[in-house]
Amino acid sequence: MTKSQLELIRSTSQFTCPQCGNPLRLKIGKVVTPHFAHIVLSDCFTSFSERESPTHLIGKQQLAEFFTRVGFQVEVEAFIPKISQRPDLLVQKGRNLFAVEFQCSVIPIDDVYKRNLGYSQVKIPSVWLLRTPANINVKATGVTFIKLSKFEQSFITIDSSSKPTLITYDPTSTQFVYISHLLHISGSSFIAKICTLPNMLQTFPFAHIKPLTQTEANQYWNIYQHKRSKFLTNRIYSSKFGTRDKFLNNCYVERILPKDLPLYIGFPLLGSQVFQNHSTEWQLALVCALSQKQVDFDNISEVWIEAFLAEYCRVIDFKIAKDVVMQYCQLLQEINFDLSKLVSQQIMQETFLKQLFHRLIVAKR
Repeated sequence: MTKSQLELIRSTSQFTCPQCGNPLRLKIGKVVTPHFAHIVLSDCFTSFSERESPTHLIGKQQLAEFFTRVGFQVEVEAFIPKISQRPDLLVQKGRNLFAVEFQCSVIPIDDVYKRNLGYSQVKIPSVWLLRTPANINVKATGVTFIKLSKFEQSFITIDSSSKPTLITYDPTSTQFVYISHLLHISGSSFIAKICTLPNMLQTFPFAHIKPLTQTEANQYWNIYQHKRSKFLTNRIYSSKFGTRDKFLNNCYVERILPKDLPLYIGFPLLGSQVFQNHSTEWQLALVCALSQKQVDFDNISEVWIEAFLAEYCRVIDFKIAKDVVMQYCQLLQEINFDLSKLVSQQIMQETFLKQLFHRLIVAKR
């Protein structure tokens, strides 16, 4: 609505809060997005929602218009009595009902779980859209290096093609921003393909991402190896543990400098973001542990993997970490790694490993 329309409504109407029933004032200023405010401050703010920024308000409005355009009935901040929750949008088409949350601020991830649990209790699927992270340049699309916080990482989804994807919305450009084909490097660092889809061209269920091209796959490999090489070159100087550094000790045992480690040590794997150690560190530790304890690939048990993780690794999710370790063991078998020989004696051609990367990581996505 225009400012004059809002002023007319304000002069001819009275407003009450749908939650607490107390009177509201329609505020129409020059700076802040027009909004309602309690005339007398009550505990209503703490009962169901946080205060909303102008970005959140305008984004919620744009998303309401989007869902209306694609044929849904939309209720903004609809109250669900059975669970005492109020999603940003409650959208319905026929028998399909969804609770849509547009999240602009960081909240405890436990709050997200609690909200989702509430929606599941009343059999309403939830759809979470993050505001596009400020460090993502929506004008620079394509394959790139990015950083995602732990909060942002918790919203990564796996679609039917096994592509880890984070779908976000940018109210400023009115675009859906896809951060897809996410490949973890270390910590908060990822390689991703960034692409945008204007609000007017989006569908629901949301449009899927196309597979990577051969050129894009090569970009992934080159960025990953560049970041890995940079980490290993600086690893000796960044050590805080001196002779107690397990990684450097493992390099010494294998008679190789960190920067000369073969490319299969630090190989990218799906799910590796659960490791807080760099992939080169835990993968070398695994190779050394298998060799020193004379464990054959065919005899690796879940109990052995659990003991390895407890001794050598820092992980966020134990279950996923076990699966990733098993993935890596299968990779070592694929390349015919010989546990009786040193890593320094088993340098493999980049061409072969690059093909393996494309088949196991890129094509699988």
